[in-house]
Formats: sequence, C-alpha cells, structure tokens
Amino acid sequence: MTTKTGINESITHKLYLLVDSNIENNNYWLAKQLNMLNFSTTVIGMNSSMKNRTIGWRRPIHFFHYLRLAITSIYRSKPGSIIVSWNFIVGAIVAFICQLLNINRTIISLNMISHKKGLLNSFLRKKTYNIAFKYPKFYTTINSQDLLKSYSCEYDFNQNHFYTLPDCFSEAYETSDFTMGDGSVFCGGEAMRDWETLFKAATLVPEINFIAIARKINFNHHLVIPKNVKLLFDTDPDYFYKRLKGSSIVALPLSTNAPAGLIVMIRAALLSKPIIITSTPSTKNYILDSINGILIEHNDSHMLADKIKNLLSNPATMERI
Repeated sequence: MTTKTGINESITHKLYLLVDSNIENNNYWLAKQLNMLNFSTTVIGMNSSMKNRTIGWRRPIHFFHYLRLAITSIYRSKPGSIIVSWNFIVGAIVAFICQLLNINRTIISLNMISHKKGLLNSFLRKKTYNIAFKYPKFYTTINSQDLLKSYSCEYDFNQNHFYTLPDCFSEAYETSDFTMGDGSVFCGGEAMRDWETLFKAATLVPEINFIAIARKINFNHHLVIPKNVKLLFDTDPDYFYKRLKGSSIVALPLSTNAPAGLIVMIRAALLSKPIIITSTPSTKNYILDSINGILIEHNDSHMLADKIKNLLSNPATMERI
C-alpha cells in the first residue's frame, strides 16, 4: 500500500541521520519520527568538545570532526542509502565527497545557513558548496523562500533541489506562563548578534538594565560596554536560559538577513517573554509586528531603545504579545 507521501508501506527504507553532537541513540526524537514513516533510521553522532567551537585556534579541530562524521556516514552506508544531516555543513561535505568520487547516496541536508565570513573562509566555502550542489542527489532545506534569492547570488545551484521547511523545537524546552520579570532586557546567543546596535540602544535608556551573554570568539572586543549592560561570555545553557527567563524583555538585534537568533527566539516565546527582534526573512515567518512580538529594522538603535522603553511602560502590551 502507498501512503499520500508516496512511501510504500511494505518497504523499509534505510536512512542514516547525522547529528553534530554526541548522540548515538536511535531513540533521538527525529529518528523516532522518521521510523514512524517506515524508515529504518541509524543515528550517527559527533563527539567534539564545546571548546572546539568556542576557542579560535581549535576551530579547525571542530571542522575535522565534521569531515570525520561525513566520511563515517559514507563508510557505514551502502549505495542508494539516504543520508540526512541535521547540520547543513556536514551534509554539504558528504555531497562534495560523493560528487568527487562518484559515490551513490541520496543526501538531504537540513536548514542551509550562510553567514558572512572572512575572505579565505568564504572562498573555501563557496568552492566546496558549488561542487556539492553539482551532485544530482543533493537536496537541502531553507526556512524561507526569500533566502533563495540571496543565496543564488553567492552559489550556483538548482533551485528545484531546495525545499522550505519551518524550524522546529524540542519537546524538552521549558515552557512557562507570562511574568513581568525583573525589569531587565536580555540579549544573548552565538550567531550574528548586533551588539553594537544593542549597546547604542542601551546608552539611550540608561535607567534600564541589560544582561548580555555572548560567544567570546564572535565578539568585537573593541566595543564600548555601557554601564547599564552586564556582559558575560560562554556561559552554560542552564545559566543562559535562567537569565533569559528572569528578564522582562528579550531583545535580539541581528546583523544578517540569513537565519540567526531563531533558537533563542523560540525558547523565549515558550517562556512567554515579549520579543523584540530584527526583521529578516526567517524571523518574519513567526513574528507578526505588534501582534506576537516587535520587529525592528537593521542597525536602528533608536528604534530598539524606543520599543524597549514603550514595552516596559505598558505591562498589558507585554503580556499580550
């Protein structure tokens, strides 16, 4: 019997799920969902220390683990197998290898994200991705069709191999009802936070306290930190979300139109926090301005300061959004 999705229920499809964390558990939530669709799913995890992501000189070690994960998936799978990568970079490496060595696999790499990098990094990434995109069985997802236009200016790919897939979140994420919080504004995260705009906004509202948690490796240490901003680096996730939960507003100015800030945005929403975030193709999927959050323009510190001040003076609006 064939389902509406075209899957023949009498056939079990072999699938390898690549996860860029230390997971070797076939009970992983995505594996369970795929198995319900009649796939026999094997999870292959990656054992790389968090220090490899957060310390500059160790970043090549982290990318070595990406490469090893990609090679392992090809080695453990058979011709015709399906490889799904949770991390787009790993999936692109698999396709790159398959294209160069004429290896038969079907590769689905989830949620392509392409942030601005340095010249050498951008050059190597472009060469790798363009070879990967030539592989005829390489498919990827984006969370907004608007991203295709910007990505097509940078890479050479077949748009028919791109599919729109909304972001997801773990059932393990904490949820809570709305509270007013401690009056502070929280901003934190790893990728493409516009700290300069946040700090400029903070100077415009010196009576309001800010808590900022950043990755030291991504932070511009030449920025001047306002007196009303408490800045921390590389905290553990429990502390990060504890401070987010205790705040009154979550403000996420972003320095890119590519996907960024979405995990923090979603987790803030689950904790019923009023959210102010830069308008991008991805954030507009979820935030309707002044309905369930506030959208601001890029680099607009005055707009950010005004929205923060107005929200804090209107508790009813904070609770509504």
